[in-house]
Amino acid sequence: MSTAPRLPYGTWPSPITAEAVADASGSTSWPSGAGEENWWCASDPATATVRLLRNAPGHEDPVPVLAPGISVRNRSLGYGGKPYWVSAAPSPTDNHHVLVFTDHSDQRLYRAEVPRLGSAADSFPVPVPLTPADPPGRETCWADPVTGPDGTEVWCVRETTRAATGPHDADPAVRTVREIVAVPLSGAAADDPGALRVVARSHHFLCGHRLSPDGRRLAWIGWDHPHMPWDSSELMVADLHDGVAGEPVRLLGGSHGDTEVSVSQAAWADPDTLYAMADPNGWWNLHRIDLASDRLTPRAITNVLPLQEDCAGPVWRVGASWFAATPHGVVLPQGNGRQKLSRWSPQDGELTELADGWTHFQGDLWSDGDRILVRAADPAQGSALLSIPLAPGSGPARRTRPKSVDPLAPWQPQPERRTVYDAQGRPVHFVLHRPTHPTTTAPEGELPPLLVQVHGGPTSSTGVTADLEYSFFTSRGFTVADVDYGGSTGYGRAYRDRLRGQWGTVDVDDCVTVARALAAEGLADPARTAVRGGSAGGWTTLACLVHTDVFCAGTVLYPISDPARWRADQTHDFESRYVDTLIGELPQDQAHFDKISPAANADRITVPLVMLQGADDFICRPDQATCIVDNLAERGVWHRFLLFEGEGHGFRQANSVRRALLAEVALYRETFGSHIASDVPLDADAL
Repeated sequence: MSTAPRLPYGTWPSPITAEAVADASGSTSWPSGAGEENWWCASDPATATVRLLRNAPGHEDPVPVLAPGISVRNRSLGYGGKPYWVSAAPSPTDNHHVLVFTDHSDQRLYRAEVPRLGSAADSFPVPVPLTPADPPGRETCWADPVTGPDGTEVWCVRETTRAATGPHDADPAVRTVREIVAVPLSGAAADDPGALRVVARSHHFLCGHRLSPDGRRLAWIGWDHPHMPWDSSELMVADLHDGVAGEPVRLLGGSHGDTEVSVSQAAWADPDTLYAMADPNGWWNLHRIDLASDRLTPRAITNVLPLQEDCAGPVWRVGASWFAATPHGVVLPQGNGRQKLSRWSPQDGELTELADGWTHFQGDLWSDGDRILVRAADPAQGSALLSIPLAPGSGPARRTRPKSVDPLAPWQPQPERRTVYDAQGRPVHFVLHRPTHPTTTAPEGELPPLLVQVHGGPTSSTGVTADLEYSFFTSRGFTVADVDYGGSTGYGRAYRDRLRGQWGTVDVDDCVTVARALAAEGLADPARTAVRGGSAGGWTTLACLVHTDVFCAGTVLYPISDPARWRADQTHDFESRYVDTLIGELPQDQAHFDKISPAANADRITVPLVMLQGADDFICRPDQATCIVDNLAERGVWHRFLLFEGEGHGFRQANSVRRALLAEVALYRETFGSHIASDVPLDADAL
């Protein structure tokens, strides 16, 4: 009788290579439909571009819509908004869909006539520009195109930033303007900016613009500095006159006295009825707004589905969508952490689950009224793009592509949602990825090394599917704990607000709480516990190393390290006032900034560290990383610093992902011993 070999944790041989992780590091987003066809964006690590793909029943293999080299992406809000709109061919005799998209190379809008999938045409369409090229000194991007009232235009959020004229004019908030703009589909504006029409203005930030079904009204969401949209944002509506919005009226949300309300999304059910996700009760719940037919004054605003559960998420991207108002009811996710996708009936208030067995749904849901397209995930089923018919008796949710056999599946753990409690009895949520291997176990009594993962944002949350990057480590005998620290979304406003004014304290305490709980449970070695994270997660990683002695190493990606400089003109417009709520205001709170700043307290970092940074990052600039690295170098603390040319905030190139992972292996060999991940070959460019 054979027995599984016993090898120390951290040394198990694994077929999950750094190259495999890099090749799989792309992501999918923005599903949409054109008749029976399913469309979506997919990032391609091999080319560092975003391809627009499609498939259909009977044509399940994805097919690129546009020629290689075209990257369907924009820079709206710094993180990109919905970059395309497609209108299905109107009849069997008209063989072409109309596509409008943004090309990342110049940020212009383009139109393309795309043959139906499976038609005789086999060449890529030739895009035609719809918007003018930017003159020197100006950058314009277009996000979330939707059809105008008569079908001859698309309406977008236009974001225009003029170049700084000098240090006195460096603040991007001062130089950035956002408007809802009509763009003719004829292409008339490509050479004549006068053919563009401003439809609406209100706040510094705009998103979620939607036309009423009769074309008489426009609704949108807006907010102003220093608020972030998950703190305070307003649902606006205006009558349209000759394609221009009249005086807008606030329907819901905003700051009033000590009360703040966030509106994540709105959608029309009929010309006089809007649904909106808002959190006046502390949870993003579904509200119905009944308008008078002859004026914009609300007749009633009702929380039609009061739940102590979030049914939406934070607005990080223009075009985000968590629910759809359809003739068959309102489709929405519900749940804290673990979710269900449900259809709510306005007639009887009943909830019907639509995607049994799936437990997480992304915030870019699409519907044409007859079906739903949504990216779904579950620990047991992985992730998939689901197509869900809505008519009664029309069948269950189905994958748009058949599930393929993953040869690496036996080496990937099933993530587990868990909760522990801090010293004050408050919950801390996290996802646990256990050491997993089909043929190898550890010696009796040994504890695995632990990697505490800190997500970015910080207003964000962690996923629940197997992650090949995590599996790279868990398949070699590591435990990974992905922490939804206080400030994370998906658990209501009170949990989200725990981080306000406490960034660098609550997030650090929650990571420590998870690490100590796993050690106490015998699931992790407290002497071999490291912390890792990027962006805001990089901040928390550095703060953990500065303010605690729990972690013996840190992997830091494109971090915030000096909050006093990560504001105003030192980052992009969207987050340029974020620290006002996360930490405080300057100059009156300078002492607090100095106390928690990793850069101001870098001398306290005494453990090995790897710093990974994109050279072109305009959100967290390289000097946020180099000030830490320079301090470590002066004091002789072991560290590695990799600056990736051509990378921004997050790594898109496969080779960057591979090199970053190998540098992390080098860190753990330095910290835990040279035997760690000994089956992983390191090369000079990763060190």
